[in-house]
Amino acid sequence: MPATPVPPVTMPPVPPVGFPPVTAPPGLHPPPPVPPVPVPTLPVTSEHKTAHDACIKRLEQLEIPPDPKIYPSPTEPGTFGSVTEVLTNVFGVEVHKTSNFYQYSVHITAELSSKKEVTFTKKGKEDFIVHDRHEKCSAILFHALNRFEDFFKSSENCIIYDGQSILFTSMNLFEGIPTGKIKTKVFQINGADTNLKDLMVLPCIKLEVFPTKNPVVNFSLEDIGRRTSDSNIESVNMAYKQILDLAMSQYAIRETSKCVVFEHGKMFFINPLQEGYAPCDIVEVGDGKQMKPGLKKTLQFIEGPYGRNQNNPSIVIDGMKVAFHMEQLVFQKLSSITSNLANGITGSERERCAAVIKGLDCHSNYRGRTRHHKIESIHHEGAATARFELEGGGTCTVATYFKDKYKIQLRYPNANLIVCKERGALNFYPMELITISPNQRVRITQQTSSQSQRTTKESAVLPDIRQRLIMTGKIAAKITAENEVLGKMGVTVCDEPLVVKGRNLPAIRLASFETGEHLINPRDCKWRPQRYNRSAVAPKVWALYGVGSPGSQMNRDVMRRFCDEFMNMSRSKGILFPPPGDVNLLTPDAIENRLREAANAGCTFVLCITEDNITCLHQKYKFIEHHTQMIVQDMKLSKALSVVNASKKLTLENVINKTNVKLGGSNYVYLDTKNFLQEHLIIGVGISSPPPGTKYIMESRGILNPTIVGFAYNGNGKQEFSGDFVLNAAGQETIAPIEDIVSYSIKGYKKFHDGKAPKRITIYRSGSSEGNHGPIISYEVPLARVAMRNFSPDTQLLYIVVSKEHTYRFFKKESGGSSSGGSNSAGASNSGTLTSAPPKPWELNIGPGLTVDYGVTNPACKQFFLNSHMTLQGSAKTPLYTVLADDRNIGMSALEEFTFNLCHLHQIVGLPTSIPTPLYVANEYAKRGRNLWNEAINANEIPEVTGPESARLKKMTDGISYMGSGDMIDRRVNA
Repeated sequence: MPATPVPPVTMPPVPPVGFPPVTAPPGLHPPPPVPPVPVPTLPVTSEHKTAHDACIKRLEQLEIPPDPKIYPSPTEPGTFGSVTEVLTNVFGVEVHKTSNFYQYSVHITAELSSKKEVTFTKKGKEDFIVHDRHEKCSAILFHALNRFEDFFKSSENCIIYDGQSILFTSMNLFEGIPTGKIKTKVFQINGADTNLKDLMVLPCIKLEVFPTKNPVVNFSLEDIGRRTSDSNIESVNMAYKQILDLAMSQYAIRETSKCVVFEHGKMFFINPLQEGYAPCDIVEVGDGKQMKPGLKKTLQFIEGPYGRNQNNPSIVIDGMKVAFHMEQLVFQKLSSITSNLANGITGSERERCAAVIKGLDCHSNYRGRTRHHKIESIHHEGAATARFELEGGGTCTVATYFKDKYKIQLRYPNANLIVCKERGALNFYPMELITISPNQRVRITQQTSSQSQRTTKESAVLPDIRQRLIMTGKIAAKITAENEVLGKMGVTVCDEPLVVKGRNLPAIRLASFETGEHLINPRDCKWRPQRYNRSAVAPKVWALYGVGSPGSQMNRDVMRRFCDEFMNMSRSKGILFPPPGDVNLLTPDAIENRLREAANAGCTFVLCITEDNITCLHQKYKFIEHHTQMIVQDMKLSKALSVVNASKKLTLENVINKTNVKLGGSNYVYLDTKNFLQEHLIIGVGISSPPPGTKYIMESRGILNPTIVGFAYNGNGKQEFSGDFVLNAAGQETIAPIEDIVSYSIKGYKKFHDGKAPKRITIYRSGSSEGNHGPIISYEVPLARVAMRNFSPDTQLLYIVVSKEHTYRFFKKESGGSSSGGSNSAGASNSGTLTSAPPKPWELNIGPGLTVDYGVTNPACKQFFLNSHMTLQGSAKTPLYTVLADDRNIGMSALEEFTFNLCHLHQIVGLPTSIPTPLYVANEYAKRGRNLWNEAINANEIPEVTGPESARLKKMTDGISYMGSGDMIDRRVNA
């Protein structure tokens, strides 16, 4: 019998909730007076205990109290541009019931032996451990809910569980127990009763439930509207967000045989085809890896369709595809990577295979029971030759041991053994006897370069497919009216996504010359300058080197023809290159010495054409560039061949665009008709955090792997950005060196502006989550003001955090419904005849200049989305801009137009970028700093410095940054 159709729920059918009163005085908060002291280098020590401690200590040193954690007041939505309707992935949440929620802690343990106990509620990091413990905890708790009904009252109680140690209930489980009495309940459970195979052997599992110190949450529409969004960040009660977010995950948390739940609202389905996904959503990408569909959701409080001064809960759902390791024998997995596995692999081949499986959980059952192991590496020997000592004395090969002990004749005795780590010890296993455990995502380090490109391409789905994935995932996760937990709460999730008003900003005007007589007319948001705004002075001595192995396509004829093309086009654009002083073919082993010799001979620019499969030299080029102050530009051989063999003029033009910028030129500018840039210093601040698991880059010497903070500013010209980077202590989520960055940028500005300080400073800052907005406002912004006040007391600050790490997506409303199917792959008509070519990604996506500052934004702060770029593949990811300080109370129209303008100064490619150029360049300086740091480590250029960590970082910064590299600091050398 077909199900009765459910009428669609729109957002919201109930009166909107008024925005709560701000609990601190609105408007500007003038900074406290700054003592007239010099700006010292921040003393960061190894004794810091919080993620913001460095900033706090610096403020204490200056005797400045932290600023209150209050957002600048929102202003009215912008009006500049043409209005358009935009489809979102935001679904309204309605609360129809008033109830209380009590929070409890759950602790689950079991005795494995008289001396060993396992804690299931202990948090884990690896995917397998996370899901395994979550599966066991859920099986135990939900069994207890049914068995101990008299305590949990589960038939009438609304119970929300996170799969580990957090439990919310709508009824007080300890009601009637007097205050002061111990409130805890312990249950003993036989693992066999849970019906979970892994728990069957545990006769006594202990489940303990006890209240937390958190107060009761009054859960109603009014309380949610009043307590979840406030300009005073410390007044926001995060419990409402946690409860609603967990409630949306209850089906996935309980159905562990169908769903896998990970951090930050990510969930995937073990059998996607059974959940409504299409076969094309599951793709094998090689090396035993498979792309699977899933979703990522976040609970947000937004203005909603009634706009300013309203507050509505919503759930933002994004579809995603992620690579997982397939459940298969390790031998099968590695056989897809290398063909000689049965005979044993050595050297780089063994290292390549080890990188794919390192850290994975695997399991074996040749002992009659399943045992799990964590893969550490691949042994250099196979089972036929590797020997170990027997308990009774003597030695034995691994192959003989398995034959005698377990009656197993290994099929591949020469295949390398797998090294696994267990309880701190290393054990060795034949790869044909251990199996990769399921539900483990593929990490970046476990992918080859080509595989990474494949998975990126597969995950970058077009808008209509993404909308289908969103709706399929929403239904599969039961974020619908069928959800029993949501029904008990009195919560309804809208069936259809929210449609909001956006605005399309008009295209900006570009020019090759600042006078404007040579205007560039962007066509389809693309442009190509024929003459540069300012051509660089060509180097008097330069060189061209081809770097590759003997027998490659690199030869002297290719070099000669490319050189001619390069010089001719450069001259047509105003860079008058003389003939190169040296043109040569070199091996990878010889290029480093030749570069140093060229620098010693007075060469100031080198163009290297490097064979594509040589990936280790680029960082070395930059390290030599830094030491010699000789610009080294690197390009791939395939690009050079496309120029000389296929006449790819645009490719060559991009190379020369980059050359002009590196040599100090400027390719184009936009016409700043509203004088946004007049007496205005713009600073971008980007962050490169240490890779996971690399706190100490050299354990024996205790050298901390720092955070690299890149910055860029328009000191030399209004629309020209150069910069540098500083090293900061890892683990600091606020940027203490912001004081030094702002101070250095102002000095650079004054250097080219007759010693005058800017009247306005705008900082675009990346690398921050919403949870860090309060600390940035309180600790980081005051330090930026310290630097400003040392130069001018009247300078105004605008501080903006830019984030692409969010779940929001925006679609063309006319591109199709939220449940539309996949894209046409061939553009064929219903009759099967070929019609026109399928549309391009940028035709299906929202275009450059779309801004949204209404409806989906946070009611408590000044916020907007701006899609400034052209989406070349997949679906548009629109950056979110949040204002954390605003001395000017700038209007939204001016702020959005100004930001959009700054996205047109990339200089290398004639396309707008997704973030403003100063931030884009700052991020590149952060990456450059990371590369130079790594090369300094490899070259053993680590200063022998004792004492606080700050001394080491300062010494390293001085050694690898551009501050002491002559005029390179005033040029964008990372173009």
